[in-house]
Amino acid sequence: MKPPRQNNISRWGILATLLALLFPAAILAQDSITLEYCYSQAEKNFPLRRQLDMLGNSNTLKVRNLNKAYLPQFNINGSVSLQSDVTEVSIDFPQGASVPIMPELSKDWYKLTLDVNQVIYDGNVTHYQKQVEVYNLRADQKAVEIELYKLKERINQIYFSILLFDQNETLLQSNKQRIEAKLLEVRSGIRNGAMLEMNADLLQAELVRLDQQFTETRMDRSTSYRMLAELISTPVNETSRLSIPVVTLPGTVFEDKRLENELFSIQRSRVDLMRNMITTKWNPKIFAYGQAGYGRPSLNMLDDTFMPWWLFGAKLTWNPWNWNQNKNEKQILTIQNDLLRTQQETFDKNLKISSEKDLGEVLKFTELISKDNQAIALREKITKTASSQLDNGVITSSDYLARLNEETQARMNFEMHKVQLIKAKLSYLYTLGKL
Repeated sequence: MKPPRQNNISRWGILATLLALLFPAAILAQDSITLEYCYSQAEKNFPLRRQLDMLGNSNTLKVRNLNKAYLPQFNINGSVSLQSDVTEVSIDFPQGASVPIMPELSKDWYKLTLDVNQVIYDGNVTHYQKQVEVYNLRADQKAVEIELYKLKERINQIYFSILLFDQNETLLQSNKQRIEAKLLEVRSGIRNGAMLEMNADLLQAELVRLDQQFTETRMDRSTSYRMLAELISTPVNETSRLSIPVVTLPGTVFEDKRLENELFSIQRSRVDLMRNMITTKWNPKIFAYGQAGYGRPSLNMLDDTFMPWWLFGAKLTWNPWNWNQNKNEKQILTIQNDLLRTQQETFDKNLKISSEKDLGEVLKFTELISKDNQAIALREKITKTASSQLDNGVITSSDYLARLNEETQARMNFEMHKVQLIKAKLSYLYTLGKL
């Protein structure tokens, strides 16, 4: 029976090797995940990104329809009418002259026509309309890019919350090990009659509290991992460790690189183009037209028979005066341009305020970290003294736990401040549009 078992093992080994070759990225992703990876996956997989292609396809169809304006337009028209009177010819002839018989026209008329219209010159209206559609596409796509950029801020919130959960869990585990070790010493003292049973109970109760904190941290961490996976539209293994990014600020001089400024620029250019487009309403427009028809009467109104006919020609239209409508429309667009400029100035002002806040956070956490090491060293010294005092029966377990928790809190503050410093730097870069 041994050979078949070896064959099964070898088959499983081959299968595992093939899976590793086919899905190396998925296996590597289980070990470590970087913030840049989350950014790229979110930007690539988020449903909003598909709108970029949709907007491009829609714009292509719109421009294609505008180009149809240069093609001849065909219309088929038909009508039937009954009228109360028709044209009559009344001529006085000299006496004795032969009087021609004038046809009597019917009062029911029938007409079926094919009308063709061809634009020769439309005053550049179509040309400007196509340019406006180009600006519409650029503005819509830029708006999508702005929303995709905002995903980075949402990713930062979840990513760094997981990092804090990991740091807290590590510190809690270290704290638990120290309490368990101290509990062994206390129980030894109880057996020797040097300590009271209450000291062991206090340490045991603290271990229960730590287990509760472990449960809460792990549940919150698991929830954050699921949120991150949904946000980047990529499965994330909860056993994966998130890499702590290294962030260096290029400088503290305000330099706005936000995509919103590009959108404001596109919108203002579009308004300027639309102001120029209004001028085309003054331009004359030239059309060629033709008509082929069949009916009664035809072009010869005195022929009361069904006859075919055709005609063609050219037409010029020009409206040199429209009661200052063009002037008013230009003023409206000028106001819109001023509104856009005001909106951009407001955006820049708020951005400067946010950047000052972010920069202040960077300086604050930098200063706190410099004090954390000093606080940790002092708390370690106090905890060692309390541990010795507990061993000698000078203090109770409650006093020792208070000192130990103060040391743990100092360490948690240090780890939290390190993570918050990195997050503050990223927030500063995000605010400036450099992330």
